[in-house]
Amino acid sequence: MRRSWGAGWRADRVLPAVGFGCLGRPAPESSRVRTGRAARLAVTLVLAALAACGGKIPPTSYYVLDLPAPEAKPPDALPYTAVVMPFRGSEMLLQDRIVYRESPSQVGFYEYHRWAEDPRTTILRSLLNQLRANGAFDRVVPFEGRTNVDYVIRGRLEQLEEIDYGGSVTVQVKVSAQLIDAGTNRPVWSDTAEATGPVSNAEVRAVVEQMSSAVRTAVSRLAEGINTHLRSTAAQSAPSSTRSAPGEQR
Repeated sequence: MRRSWGAGWRADRVLPAVGFGCLGRPAPESSRVRTGRAARLAVTLVLAALAACGGKIPPTSYYVLDLPAPEAKPPDALPYTAVVMPFRGSEMLLQDRIVYRESPSQVGFYEYHRWAEDPRTTILRSLLNQLRANGAFDRVVPFEGRTNVDYVIRGRLEQLEEIDYGGSVTVQVKVSAQLIDAGTNRPVWSDTAEATGPVSNAEVRAVVEQMSSAVRTAVSRLAEGINTHLRSTAAQSAPSSTRSAPGEQR
C-alpha cells in the first residue's frame, strides 16, 4: 500500500533511483558514473534527497520476533526423544532485511529496517519451547551433530512478509514442518501453517508486532499437530529405533 509523505512515511521505500542518503536503495550501476551535465543533475538529485530527510542518513533499526516461551510441560510427556534441525527458508529470507510486497510479483527489502536475529533461529527456538510445553517429547533439543533419537524434525520458513496491496497493509506468514522416524528415515507427519493479520499503522514496528503474532499462531499449530499425531499413534507402536527385538521383553 503506497504511503503518503505525511506521518508514518518510510523514507527507505521511495525514489529508488537516488544512490544513497535516506532513500535506502542503491542506484543502478550504470547510473553511478556520469560526466558533464548528467553528473551535475545527479548531484542535484542527491542533495535534494538529503535535504528531504534532514541532511543525514537515518539510523538503522533492528527488530526481533517476539515469541515468548509457554508454560512448562505437563507431567504426562510422551517417552520419545527428538532433535530439531536448523530451519531452512526461501532464498529472499536468507538475509537480514525485512521483506515487503507491493504486488504479488514485486518484492522489496527495507534498507534501514533489519532483523537483529535470523527469524529462522527465533522460530526454531519457539517450536522447541512449544513442544517441551505440550509434552510431545520427553526430551527435544536442537541438532548438535548427533541423531541418536526417536524422531527428527525439519522445518522451513516459507514466508514472512509485509503485504502492501489489496487495499490494506497486512502480514503473511507460512511455516512448514516435517516429523521423521529416525529408525526408518521416513516422514510420518507433515504440515504447513499459515497465518495473516492486519497492521494497525504505517510503522515498521507495528509490522513486526503483527508478524510476531502470526508466527506464534503458526508455530503453535505445528507443535499441536506433532503432539496430536504422536499421542494418537503412541498406543499402536513405538518408533522403529526404539522397538523391541522379536522375543525381547521391554
